[in-house]
Amino acid sequence: MKKTDEQLISDYLEGDEKSLEVLVDRYLINIYNFVYKLVNDRQAANDISQESFIKAWKNIRKYRQGSNFQNWLLTLTRNTAIDWLRKRKDLSFSIFENEKGVNIFSETLVDDKPSPFELLTQAEDTIFVEALLNELNPQYRDVLTLRYSSDFTFEEIGKLLKRPLHTVKSQHRRALVALRRLLEAQSA
Repeated sequence: MKKTDEQLISDYLEGDEKSLEVLVDRYLINIYNFVYKLVNDRQAANDISQESFIKAWKNIRKYRQGSNFQNWLLTLTRNTAIDWLRKRKDLSFSIFENEKGVNIFSETLVDDKPSPFELLTQAEDTIFVEALLNELNPQYRDVLTLRYSSDFTFEEIGKLLKRPLHTVKSQHRRALVALRRLLEAQSA
């Protein structure tokens, strides 16, 4: 019989190290995919996922019995990813960037249209959709990622993101409209 998350947590807190391993195995792929959709960087997704599980291990005693463990873990993971994104944003990626983050060198390049090779790469659905998602407001991207990658209901998304249900639904609609506009712009 498959143990519930709460049973596994209780077993772990009573000294059964294997129970934590089962929990990690149960959620590892979902956590990695969730993080990858947020940061669009495989190495960072690995690092953030690992850091999230370490934080979960350190804070497992703070988990409230009776609440949804997956939501708790995803909230912890989302916060870890946001911290990583904030740190990354502070870094200057080029010696050509000024203090405002504008790359003077790339601004002066003549042809900013994608090459034929780049257009072929965009044809791959997954990569193309991920690129579109990265152009969205992070609040919209979170809602779409949770809805379509993790199969969360609007209610679950609201609880996880600590937003009212009507806000989640509204952000979902706005995200779809924004995606449509981005697709139309790409087609033009």
